[in-house]
This record gives sequence, structure tokens and C-alpha cells, in this order.
Amino acid sequence: MHKTKKIIFFAYVTLVFYLTLLPQENFSKLSTIRELGIFFEIDNFDKVVHCGMFGMMTILLFIAYKIRNLRLMIIPFLVSFLIEILQGVLTSLHRSFDFVDLMANLSGIALAYIAITYYLQHKKTQ
Repeated sequence: MHKTKKIIFFAYVTLVFYLTLLPQENFSKLSTIRELGIFFEIDNFDKVVHCGMFGMMTILLFIAYKIRNLRLMIIPFLVSFLIEILQGVLTSLHRSFDFVDLMANLSGIALAYIAITYYLQHKKTQ
């Protein structure tokens, strides 16, 4: 079971790399929600997605490796930073390094860390 959790974590990281390194034209209408008859634009929706993706990565890392201190934030941040660097270097993607994306990623990582810390403290008191 422990090996399965690690496989899920690495599969998720691979998915994040794939999605974030797709050429920009594949995401021209990503901020439009057309589910269940809802149709509206959300400004900067991609920042919410970044926050969620890296928050989930942090949670999956915790589940797979049981890291319980600030080191838990290092791997997702390094992945995030590497992706932004690659977006800036690989010009064929029509993407660029975006500091605001990096901050959204870090926000997701920090929120997940806070949630995990709260969970662990609450679990100890029971």
C-alpha cells in the first residue's frame, strides 16, 4: 500500500508537469466554465488552479512519505520553480516565467501545509 501511495504521488507530479508545459494555445478558454449549464468567465482562474494543483501535490507528498515538518514544502516548491523556469526557457510553448503563478503555487503549498499541521494536531488530541 505504501508503494502505491508513492506511485500515485509521482503520477500526479507527472500530470502537473504535462498540464503546465502544454503549449499556451491549448488553454485559450480554460477559464470558461461550461459545466451544468454554467457559463461565465472568472478572472485569473488559472491562479486558483495553480493553488489547488500544488496544494494537492503537498497533501499527496505527505500521504506518501509522512513528512511532518517544513521539509514537506520544499519538494512542491522546487517542482513549481522548475516548471516556471522551463516555461520561460522553452519558447516553443508560447509560455513565460510568471512570478504570480509561482506565488499562487506557493499559496497552495502553504495552505496544504497549514491544513496538514492542523490535522496532525487535532489527531493527537483525540
